[in-house]
Amino acid sequence: MKILVVLLLLPLFAHALEVDEKLTVRIIRTSESRKTLMINRGTEDGLVEGDHARFIVTAGIVARAVCVKIAPTRSVWSVYRLVNADFVVNDAVMTIKITPPVKITKDETQAIVQEDVPTKVATDPATLGIPLADGAQDITTEADLRDEADLRETEITTIVERNWEVFGNFNISGLSSTAKVDNGNSFKNSQATHHIGFGGELYAQNERAWYSRFSLLGSVDIMRLNAQSYSGEAVQNDVTEFSFGTNWHPGSMPSSVLTLIPFFHLSAHFGSVRSQYEHGFGVNNDVEDFDATGSTSGIALGFGYKFYTSKGFGARALVDYYTRNERFKRDDQIPSVQADRTVTGPRFMMGISYRW
Repeated sequence: MKILVVLLLLPLFAHALEVDEKLTVRIIRTSESRKTLMINRGTEDGLVEGDHARFIVTAGIVARAVCVKIAPTRSVWSVYRLVNADFVVNDAVMTIKITPPVKITKDETQAIVQEDVPTKVATDPATLGIPLADGAQDITTEADLRDEADLRETEITTIVERNWEVFGNFNISGLSSTAKVDNGNSFKNSQATHHIGFGGELYAQNERAWYSRFSLLGSVDIMRLNAQSYSGEAVQNDVTEFSFGTNWHPGSMPSSVLTLIPFFHLSAHFGSVRSQYEHGFGVNNDVEDFDATGSTSGIALGFGYKFYTSKGFGARALVDYYTRNERFKRDDQIPSVQADRTVTGPRFMMGISYRW
C-alpha cells in the first residue's frame, strides 16, 4: 500500500523539461578536450538522463550535448558537437535549450573534421564536427538565429547565478548648534543624526524550489542621534544593532533585472545603546553630566522595491514599521535604577547593493 501511495505521488514531484524549454546553468568542471561537462543542474531542475540540449551564450551556440549521468543537483553531459570551445570553461554561465534527440554515429567517414581543439573555432559548420548522423547539421538554421536573439533577451533579464549580495543603507546629517543667554553663557553641541548600515543577502539558485522567492539577510546598523534644547542641555544616543531576517518576493523573481522587484521584509534585531546627558543653563543646571548604557531588542516589518542591472549592481528602497525596546542603567549609580524606553514608528530607507 505504501509503495502504491509513493507511486501515485511521484508524478507530483517529478517534472521533466519539455523540448525548447530553457535553463540557466553554470559549468562546474570540464574535461581537457571540453567534450565532457559537469553542470550545476540535475533532477531537481527537471533534467533527466538522455536529454539533448544546445549550450548557448550571447555570442551564439557553443555546443550540443547529451546528458549521460545525473544527480539531484548535478549532471554530466557528453558533447557531440563543439562549436566554440573557448566558451566551455569552468564557472562559465550559459543557457541550455532542450532539443529533440539526435542520432549519433560512430562512422568516422561521416565526420567533417577529425579533431576539435579548445581554441577559437569558426562558426561555419563546414569547418567543425565530430562523427554525426543525419539531422545533427542544424547549427546555422533560422531557428538557431532566433535562439540567439531570444538568448540576448534572457541574458539581461536574470542574474540567478549571482546569489550573494552586499548592500548598504546611509542616512547622515552633520549639523551643529549653539545656545546662548543674555548673561553671556553659551553651550555648543551637535544637532546631527546618522544611520549607517551594512549587510548581506543570500538568494536561492534553484528557482523551481518553493523557497526560491525567499532570501536570508543579516546586517549591522550604527545609529546616532544628537539633540540640544534651547537651554543648552544636550543628549546623545548611540545605538549598534545586529539584524537577522528574510525578504519575500511575491511578484518578480529576485533574480530579475531592469525591472522593479517588490518584496516584503521581516527582521529581528538586538544590540547595545549608550545615552549621554550634558547639562545646560536651564532649570536642570545643577544636574551633573552622566552616561547610561543598556541593551536593545525589537522587530521591523516593511515593504519595498529592488532594482538590478545585468552586471549585478542594484538599488533598494524600504518603508518599514520599526520598534525598539531599550533598557538602561546609569554608569555612575550603584545600584543603578533601571529605565526602559520604547522607540517605534515608520522609517524610510534607501540603499545600494552588488550581487555576485
